[in-house]
Amino acid sequence: MKSILASCLLSSACFAQLSPGGATASFKGSLPPKPTADLSADEQGSIEKRLAEVTAQFAVVKKHPRAADADIFIKAVRYAVEFHEWYDKKAADSVKKANALLDEATKRIESLKANQTPWIDGSGQKVLGFYSRIDDSPQPYGVEVPEGLEFGPGKKPVPMWIWLHGRGDTATDLPFVYSRLMAKKPGQFQPKGTIVIHPFGRYCNGWKSAGEIDVFEARDDAKARFNVDTNRIALAGFSMGGAGAWHMGAHYPDQWACVHTGAGFADVKRYQKLTPDKYPVWYEQMMWGVYDVPDYARNFLNVPLVSYSGEVDAQRDSAEYMMEVLAKEGLKPPHLIGPGMPHKYHPETIKEVQALIEKHVEKGRDNFPNEIHIQIKTPFYGRVKWMNLHGLEQGWQDARIDAKVVDGSTIEIKSSNVSRIVFYPPPQARKGNGSITVNVDGQTLKLKLGPEQAGWENFLSPGKKEPGAFCRLIKKNGQWTDYGNDQPFMHEGPEGGKPGAHPGPMDASFMKRFLVVLPDGKSSSEAVDAWVNAESAHFLKRWRGLMRGDVRVAKASEIKDVYEAGKTQSLILWGTPESNSCIKQLASSLPVKWSDGKVGIGTQAFDAKTHVPLLTYPALKSMGFEVVINSGLTFREAHDKTNSLQNPKLPDWAILDITQAPDAETAGKVVAADFFDEHWQVIPRVKSPSDKNLP
Repeated sequence: MKSILASCLLSSACFAQLSPGGATASFKGSLPPKPTADLSADEQGSIEKRLAEVTAQFAVVKKHPRAADADIFIKAVRYAVEFHEWYDKKAADSVKKANALLDEATKRIESLKANQTPWIDGSGQKVLGFYSRIDDSPQPYGVEVPEGLEFGPGKKPVPMWIWLHGRGDTATDLPFVYSRLMAKKPGQFQPKGTIVIHPFGRYCNGWKSAGEIDVFEARDDAKARFNVDTNRIALAGFSMGGAGAWHMGAHYPDQWACVHTGAGFADVKRYQKLTPDKYPVWYEQMMWGVYDVPDYARNFLNVPLVSYSGEVDAQRDSAEYMMEVLAKEGLKPPHLIGPGMPHKYHPETIKEVQALIEKHVEKGRDNFPNEIHIQIKTPFYGRVKWMNLHGLEQGWQDARIDAKVVDGSTIEIKSSNVSRIVFYPPPQARKGNGSITVNVDGQTLKLKLGPEQAGWENFLSPGKKEPGAFCRLIKKNGQWTDYGNDQPFMHEGPEGGKPGAHPGPMDASFMKRFLVVLPDGKSSSEAVDAWVNAESAHFLKRWRGLMRGDVRVAKASEIKDVYEAGKTQSLILWGTPESNSCIKQLASSLPVKWSDGKVGIGTQAFDAKTHVPLLTYPALKSMGFEVVINSGLTFREAHDKTNSLQNPKLPDWAILDITQAPDAETAGKVVAADFFDEHWQVIPRVKSPSDKNLP
């Protein structure tokens, strides 16, 4: 009887999981939402005046290494003022919070003037900040330091948990920072002798895009401050945070000692209950492969996984489905069920969850295991520990590597849909007197063994690589060959192709440092210029509102050498060769062409007065230099109603008919769109794939 009742309750909960329109129940119409109780003109003016004063004070310390610890408070109030992010029932309470943040900013500015940071010392709740490498914006994160824990230089390295918070439409900078500043109680878990950090995640994006990178930047900042043991870091989260733990655990299984997924969705189609008649266009379906966790399930063979669901929680369905998918890969991780629980932890079951995570964290991760398993849809996530699935034969199709150290000088590799492999032979395979044998898909290759890295972290983390330390294999005409390991590690990969550094689509460029370059002239089409101006402004505001940062912007006339500017960042270029001198410099190397009043790509051409090209392209392959033309984030306001829809909506290139005005779904009517092939060539399709059936 109990199981039948639970089944009925679960069915009911599943039905109520999303609104009929597919929106999350908490969605308030926009991100950020409109104010609950807006401030009066006098209240707003008072906050703005004080904000200006504190901002002027901050200028004195803005170059201090810990300036972000004060800047996060200033930015939180600035954004609250700009977007009217006042979510208390009484305006007076919002004013109180804004002033509390400005008070704290003032205190920290005074301390920084004396080169002191007392807020870092000791135990308890803290709120800290760092400047993001993506856009230089100050981003906050919370920290819990248990009583009596000793940390810092000269102390024993400490373990750390990263806790990913759930969805909160009103949890913008000000509420988040205030809640961490005034926190009186610890979070959901209090692991013994362990620091717990709470990344902001760029607000409410399902821990995707810049929110994904925010987790690593918060982690790295905390590691440096608290002397964290790199090998004993756990990733955990609940609800939206559980969804984040699912995809970040699957994408980066080599980064964690354990992954805990609590009540989070794992894919688009099942979560949105989509039937074929409701599927989006074919290329959007293919790009579900960026974040759909079932497409990366095999990666969990590389890291311990602990899942939790409430017995009657609608989200239990996602975890049960993942258990089925994982079982097909030979993996049966613990999935703990909170008896009678809806969307929350059971007070006893949570103790079991914590004990399991603590056990794995205590053991720590193995940086050089004998076996590596990789499953991906894009090489952006192709690296796991000492192995990198560097290129696909067919993009957006399932690709796999299973690698194993057989003996002291032999590695066995089995692959599927793989064109390039880069790997660093682990210590236990370096006993072959300067060479290593690789058995790959039935072939045997003898490879030169390069030098060892100065430390494993040089390989497992971003940073300078020893060029000769890597082995590189490339498949030609169905046969694997040794590409050699004595050349510099190039971003574009052996003989071109789409590597992990830049595999497309357009949205991938906003997960790394980028610069928006606006037009410095006009084109021959007033309609195109008007669209470019409106859409570039829309992106700048959208990034502030959703990704909580100020985009770095320059005029094209300020970029003297576009190739030099592209060495250290992605360039987001708006306009045409007529209106943007940077696009003009690159025009001959781009696959899109403007001529005779037409704009075209491949064999397709359209009226240049009413059509605009959008694309991403490696304009200078040898430097890993990528540009994006006429596009910001491709998911728009209509997709904010649920984090499951905040995914790329356009592939590597598209042509828009701008006679259809931009709206919450799209920037114009898409008249052509596709991916480039694995060597950045236009795919000569005789017939486009069906909108309802993938190619």
